[in-house]
Amino acid sequence: MERAANKADGRFGVLLVDDVADLRLMLRLNLEGSGRFAVLAEAGDGQEGVRLAEDHQPDLVLLDIAMPVMDGLEALPQIRDAAPGTRVVILSGFEECRLGGKALDLGATAYLEKSLPPEQLVAQLIELMNGNRPRA
Repeated sequence: MERAANKADGRFGVLLVDDVADLRLMLRLNLEGSGRFAVLAEAGDGQEGVRLAEDHQPDLVLLDIAMPVMDGLEALPQIRDAAPGTRVVILSGFEECRLGGKALDLGATAYLEKSLPPEQLVAQLIELMNGNRPRA
């Protein structure tokens, strides 16, 4: 199982769920470049994200809200059911005050905005995976 393999090498397995391929690429490069994360899979919509979460049982899912087929808020509880040990972080272009509370109510571990500089995003995700609450 991929989760075990990534734990063995000290990296956290990640599933990226966002409909923008260029953003997924940027996230992959920054996460893997940190040496702390391994991207296991990528999805372009929430429905595919649910399936891949079940298949890969990642340590972390980065989930967008606005996507085709199934949006992130609809996919979130399904991902939590499919991969109960997975932390789900909403990574969205919407301001937290607008949707952050709803995302947390649905089971998100944290809500981060896409406007964070990449190095700050990676640092906050490392904090989260080490059991600390990311700074808003």
